[in-house]
Amino acid sequence: MANQDWQHHFWRNTATNYLRTILRLLSGLILFRLTFEQLPAEQFGFYALMWSLFGYAILLDFGLGFTVQKTVALHSAQGNFSGASRLLATVFWAFTGIAVILLVLAVGLRGTFLDWTHVAAADQAEFGRAYLVFFVFLALGFPLGLFPEMLRGVQRLDLANWLQIGSLLTNFGLMAWALLGHWAFHFVMLVSVATTVLPNLGAALLVRRHLPGLSLHPRHFHLGSLRGVLSFSIVAYLITFTNLVMGRTDQAVISFGLGVGAVAIYQAGFKVADMFGLFSVQMQDALTPAAAQLHGQGNRTALLRLLAQSTHITVAMVTPLAGLCAVYLEPLIRILTGLKEVDQQTMITGWCLLAATWTSLVTSSCSKRILMMCGWEQRLLRASLVDAAINLLLSVSLVRSMGVVGVAVGTLVPTFLVGWLWIMPLTASFMGAGVGRFFRELYLPAWKPVVAGLSVLLVVAWLAPADSSAKMPALAWRGLLVGVATLAAAWPQLRALRAKPQ
Repeated sequence: MANQDWQHHFWRNTATNYLRTILRLLSGLILFRLTFEQLPAEQFGFYALMWSLFGYAILLDFGLGFTVQKTVALHSAQGNFSGASRLLATVFWAFTGIAVILLVLAVGLRGTFLDWTHVAAADQAEFGRAYLVFFVFLALGFPLGLFPEMLRGVQRLDLANWLQIGSLLTNFGLMAWALLGHWAFHFVMLVSVATTVLPNLGAALLVRRHLPGLSLHPRHFHLGSLRGVLSFSIVAYLITFTNLVMGRTDQAVISFGLGVGAVAIYQAGFKVADMFGLFSVQMQDALTPAAAQLHGQGNRTALLRLLAQSTHITVAMVTPLAGLCAVYLEPLIRILTGLKEVDQQTMITGWCLLAATWTSLVTSSCSKRILMMCGWEQRLLRASLVDAAINLLLSVSLVRSMGVVGVAVGTLVPTFLVGWLWIMPLTASFMGAGVGRFFRELYLPAWKPVVAGLSVLLVVAWLAPADSSAKMPALAWRGLLVGVATLAAAWPQLRALRAKPQ
């Protein structure tokens, strides 16, 4: 694939990523508040916990989802997918078997799970139905989740995004109807999880067109085909596991340590950081298949350029946005949740998680994706294991003494230490650069948009302060001013990434 071709795909993927994300944020903002207001605290906590567990399903892929994406990317560079049929068919049918086992285990553990999460006896029948609905669709969606990975491998993430956009709109309409109509809890769960699985089914249909020659017929199933990719898959699996420990375990720790009702307190502080992170990683999602193809071609010059310029843009854009969220955190929480008062515990939780998310974005979000596809996965694994271990130990040890704030601190501390003191030196080593050159090439070019955005934010906060009761229009025009200043100053970096190399 020519260099300009990957750039064409890169920007198309990034543009649809942001379109999908904007719709997701808008619908999520409304639905989160509706869910928070319309469901009782116990139902909301259980709902949030189940969706937290949904993320753990990726652990069952043993890193093979990442391997599928990399395999398809490499075969895409060769223009031949028939050679990948044995591996991809083996993974697909293995996942189908795992899904069946998962469903059987979930059914058997239903009563035990409800007891562990302190669900009241009067609620166990209704919560049990919601639990079963959730796991039935989780099992259906698990093997189908490979098809968006295949589309990523051929750099057609844009197609997967259009499917998700359709699903988001459907989910928004049905969820609003269900919540405002006070449907039974298990029907609310059905709408939520079923609309999440549908895009994977659509991706399966598109794969037939965009991967000519690929066959997933059961006759191709052959466990021996996994040997050549097993090392990469295991490392990818362990890295995914550590990321989930950091991203998903907090709510489980709170549920088991303080009770499922306390998840609602954490969610109020968590949601702003979550939406900030979601909005900020859309460009980075397009890096993985681009890096895999460039690495397969041996184009190190283009890889280093991709790393440097994507890091410039990430630092330039997310730093003013993080500042905006931190300054207006209280009104944002009130808008998202409908709370009349936001207590200090929720505010501190929100600030800690914002700082952790920003740190992860500027130190790791670009470099991890690129290094993972360039044979550096073993080194990333060591850093990820340390990060996850400290995160879990701190969260568990602090949850009793500090409540939900302790769990947030348990996320911030390891993210900061590992990001700045481990991932950044590792990235410099990949570049073959010293500390001085590393900062000059990856971070220094971002100073103008960072200064421009933060300066406008300070001026606006000084001249037109917004109180805690500020509504979305009042925050929107302030954010628009900061965003325009940042984009104007970052325009040279955006053009540089799009420009063809000389």
